[in-house]
Amino acid sequence: MRASRILVLLPLLSSCAQPLGNGPVDWDHGARRGRVLATLDADAAAPAVQACTGAGAQGRYAQVRYRGTRLHHTVVAALPDGVDVGSGDEVELRPPACAEKRLARIERVLRAGRAEAP
Repeated sequence: MRASRILVLLPLLSSCAQPLGNGPVDWDHGARRGRVLATLDADAAAPAVQACTGAGAQGRYAQVRYRGTRLHHTVVAALPDGVDVGSGDEVELRPPACAEKRLARIERVLRAGRAEAP
C-alpha cells in the first residue's frame, strides 16, 4: 500500500520541478524564469510602461509570462541593448516593482525556443 502511494506521488512531485535551462536563475535577488510571448515596439508597450512607471516608452520590449509564487503573470519587460529574443525563448526576468516605478527587465536569454533559419 505504501509503495503504491509513493508511485502515485513521484510523478506529481516531479511536475513541480523546473528545467535547468542554461544555468541557474538568480532567485536570491528576485529573478524569475519566464517565456517570451511576443516582442513589442515602443508604441505597443506604451500603455503598460505608462501604467507602471509613469514615463513614456522608449526602446524595445517583450511580453513575458512567468510564474510567481502560485500564479502565472504576463508582463511587459524592457529588453537591454544587445539582447535579442523571440517568441518561445526562455529568459531570466526581473519582475516589475511598479510601486517603485520599476518596469520588468529581461536580464539574459536562457534557452532559445524559436526555430533558427537555415
